[in-house]
Amino acid sequence: MIAAAPSSKREAVAQGEGLADSRGRWLRDLRLSVIDRCNLRCQYCMPADVFGEDFRFRPLSELLTFDQLTAIAAAFIELGVSKIRLTGGEPLLRPDLPALIRQLRALDDGVDLALTTNGLRLAAMADKLREAGLNRVNVSLDALDPEVAARMAWRPVDPQRVIQAIETAQACGLGVKVNTVIKRGVNDSQIVPLAKLSREIGVTLRYIEYMDVGSTNRWQASEVVTGTEIRQQLKELSEVQPLPGEFGDVARNYRYTDGAGEVGFIESVSRPFCGSCTRARVSAEGTLYTCLFSSHGLPLKPLLAQGNALPALITKAWRKRDDRYSELRKSAKKDSVHPEEMWRLGG
Repeated sequence: MIAAAPSSKREAVAQGEGLADSRGRWLRDLRLSVIDRCNLRCQYCMPADVFGEDFRFRPLSELLTFDQLTAIAAAFIELGVSKIRLTGGEPLLRPDLPALIRQLRALDDGVDLALTTNGLRLAAMADKLREAGLNRVNVSLDALDPEVAARMAWRPVDPQRVIQAIETAQACGLGVKVNTVIKRGVNDSQIVPLAKLSREIGVTLRYIEYMDVGSTNRWQASEVVTGTEIRQQLKELSEVQPLPGEFGDVARNYRYTDGAGEVGFIESVSRPFCGSCTRARVSAEGTLYTCLFSSHGLPLKPLLAQGNALPALITKAWRKRDDRYSELRKSAKKDSVHPEEMWRLGG
């Protein structure tokens, strides 16, 4: 197994040093996909009319093994990455996932290990994930109304089951945030009810603007509910005030002035944050992507047998990185780009 970098490397990155791309953005975060399949068909990611019951995902034999995933993670830690998020697809569909988390935790006690999930399997696994070394989970919950939730997911979804999973994760010591993608005319009626819930159970809710990721979700700008619009609706509950942020933050965070916690906004469409993006993504079969909107990536799997070749290759790819799709969205010729699907490259 590749030895991880000492904590001093992470400290150097935190002080503004480390591996920078062509726009001065440091490599700090790794999204590591462990599986491409999912048990939902959310409108914004994997629409059911395209990815139906007969759709075939990659067999597990074609995905990176746990040892390969660990070797890739070790290379990124060596280069200064301090946060690793396990993604998919739905990562909790990967068999024996706690074993991978134990391997990743063994690389470096100081690395922040997180996971994004739809929550349907979380309640049964939360204790094992925490014991293995996971720090945090982000749980997707797009509606409290079961009919609206099913319309968003194109599958029956019991929001109460997800809420119980959130509370179970909290009880076992995992940090928890809730992610909500808002699509106009589909689940925008749930903005205030979801905010009320998050305030009641003491979790930070992050509203995500509906994005044009991939080529199949038929994104239209008119379907985006902006962070500004959402904050206006939240005035029904309380005013919100912005909190200081750090370079590389995905969400812009606010606090409720009535003292009932915090709320975040991921505004990739209305307020792009490309200029501070510090995230690399590796797909479940081992391809490195330097942007969520990438149309091609760099295969890492063939290099895993070449000893310490990975850090040098990643360094070269990151230094050339010039991605800023969200800043160029209005002028980009999307039809000629054909970006990769989010569930393939890992959200």
